[in-house]
Amino acid sequence: MGRSLDEFLVLHVDDDPQLLSLSEQFLTQEDERLVVETVTDPAAAAERIETTRYDAVISDYQMPGMTGLELLERIRDEQGRELPFIIFTGEGREEVASEALNLGADRYLQKGGDPTAQYTVLADAIVQEIEHANAKTSLQENREKYAGVYENAPLAFVIWNQDGQVVDWNERAEGLFGWSGREARGTQLEELVIPPREAETLDSLSRPLFSDGVSTEQVVENVTKGGQRVVCHWYNTPLQNTDSGVTEVMSMILDITASRDRKAKLQEYATAVEASDDSIYMLNTDGEYVFANTEHLTRLAADGKIDRAAEAEIAGRKYVDVHAEPDAGRIISILQEVSNSGDPKTEEYAFETEDRWSYRTYSPVTDPETGDSIGVVVISKDITRRKRMEERETFLHSLLRHDVKNKIHTADGYLQLITDEDCSAEAFGYLSTATRVLADGMVLIEELSMLSKLTTEEPEPWDLDDVLSTVVDSYGPQADTEGVDLTYESYEGSVLGGPLLEALFGNLVDNALTHSNADRIEISCRQEADAYVVTVVDNGDGVPTETVDTLLEQGVSKGDSAGTGLGLYLVSEIAESYGGQISLAESDTGGLCVTVRLTAA
Repeated sequence: MGRSLDEFLVLHVDDDPQLLSLSEQFLTQEDERLVVETVTDPAAAAERIETTRYDAVISDYQMPGMTGLELLERIRDEQGRELPFIIFTGEGREEVASEALNLGADRYLQKGGDPTAQYTVLADAIVQEIEHANAKTSLQENREKYAGVYENAPLAFVIWNQDGQVVDWNERAEGLFGWSGREARGTQLEELVIPPREAETLDSLSRPLFSDGVSTEQVVENVTKGGQRVVCHWYNTPLQNTDSGVTEVMSMILDITASRDRKAKLQEYATAVEASDDSIYMLNTDGEYVFANTEHLTRLAADGKIDRAAEAEIAGRKYVDVHAEPDAGRIISILQEVSNSGDPKTEEYAFETEDRWSYRTYSPVTDPETGDSIGVVVISKDITRRKRMEERETFLHSLLRHDVKNKIHTADGYLQLITDEDCSAEAFGYLSTATRVLADGMVLIEELSMLSKLTTEEPEPWDLDDVLSTVVDSYGPQADTEGVDLTYESYEGSVLGGPLLEALFGNLVDNALTHSNADRIEISCRQEADAYVVTVVDNGDGVPTETVDTLLEQGVSKGDSAGTGLGLYLVSEIAESYGGQISLAESDTGGLCVTVRLTAA
């Protein structure tokens, strides 16, 4: 049974039959021109495509036996025409999207979200790609039919016969290839412009022209008289169609060496822009949309600012006509600032009309010939989730540092009052344990506070001797009280670090005083190449060799006097945040040796 010329026949390939049924129903409702056929087996889909002239194909990515990308490759290899192909998948990895677009997929859309909105976007994408492909086919047919109109174009012209000899050669051809017209006429074309050992290039050019008499075009790598390789686009028209067939061909030749390189680079950029999960768009100096990627269009459609996620919805429209005030006014103001100054601008922006945050970069765009400003490219990354997490994290840290610490202080005070009263030895033991647990809780809060600062500090030069001397002075009285000999020999040098360096070394000394059962702790320094090495060594009980490495893991603690389990992990995190590292080993005296390596400033 035939179908109407106004209908578009679409094949949807997915291994989920229920999704296919849903897709068929929604797509036909969205656009009555769409006639949807479905298949769950990609191999069967490939066979159908060979026998049925579909207008477009939609495919899932991950399917048994053959992925959507493998199906795409097979279609592109076997089809004589560029059949519109859309990847429609739940797979959200950027590398999959990039590979799909590089292989020739026309769109890459993700499943998920509201079905109505999702299939509206998909239906629009299908129709747009079909219409684009039809227009491209029509243009190609016109080029072949009216190839002769290029005769007056300012290009290199070469006329050559079926024996491969040059009949005519204009000045543009002289300028391109270096051979004069007198040298070229009567000479074999392949001797003039075809690289050595690539004679089949001329054969591939001439065969369809002389045997079929149809115009052709082909991109060929040629060589000049001086031996330079150039990439040229040949537009070939058969001449003198007599009873004996075509006897001569007129070729118009365009040097595309530079433009091909630019096109390849632009294609890389275009692929990256289209596959990006950031909103990317350009406004001209009048505040009108020039282009927008799929992510931006999808966001606008989801917010109800446009009816469908199609570039036609916003192209040429003013930004202020699409977006509400005061957000729109701000963007236009920044647009003018960046266009006038020529300097890019970045900002974190809280929407006044919506509970959302955006990190935006505004980059000026200039005319490559005149240098005049022609607009601004805006890249907008939605950081709402990150900002909310930061706010939640700030609140939790505030809660720990203030409210929880106050409650621990209060509980500790009441415990002290109870210990002043007469109580049994057993009860006193319970109270002592409770007091120690509260003290550990205070330590844990301080350690968590330090961890929260690690991501906000940039390393800068710090005097190592000042840091270590301060630590020794701070813990000296405690060491004297506990009968521990704490020694440090002054050493001059600067390292990359920050305020948490004192916490790093203080934690190591406190750990040795509290948990090692040592009577001697030695701190020493030395320089090795571009780093300073600090060792903290005790002669205490040490730890079993098999457990040394695990002490740097989060939440690991050993021994009866072990605390929160963050101590050495915290030390390691601080060191790494400053570009350093720590290692643990058994000391010569049987205790623990902690080595801290920091980058010299």
